Amino acid sequence: MISTSSTTLFDQQVELVHAVVTLRHGMADHLRKRVLPHLDLDAQEVVDETIAFLEGVEDIGINLLCLIDIARGEVRKAIAAGTSEKRVPIPRERLIGNREAYDVYRVINPDAEALKVALPPIEELVRATERLVQFAKAVRLSADIVNLS
Repeated sequence: MISTSSTTLFDQQVELVHAVVTLRHGMADHLRKRVLPHLDLDAQEVVDETIAFLEGVEDIGINLLCLIDIARGEVRKAIAAGTSEKRVPIPRERLIGNREAYDVYRVINPDAEALKVALPPIEELVRATERLVQFAKAVRLSADIVNLS
């Protein structure tokens, strides 16, 4: 069954573009102020390329998606590198049937914690850009099918 919608393809496209433009706005500053100070030099270079793109190009398509996704990957790697596990032995009197056991805690260094807080807006922009790119691809493929018939 085909569902009819009150919004046109154009309205849907405008909505998707608006979401990406809104999320893209201020992202260069976000990366510069909340991400760069907490990355190692190699990751900073990668994120600097994304910042340069955001400041120099108005693109909201596949190029933006690639660069912001790469920056997100660098942030995730830095969070993982700054996260470790700490094993604390459980006292023998609390154990039942075991000689030794440990409680395991995650320890996150301050840089990784700051990056963890800075990650959600980046992920939101990636998701919005993915939706926009997928929508544009669907429209293009639909137009190709119509032109073939």
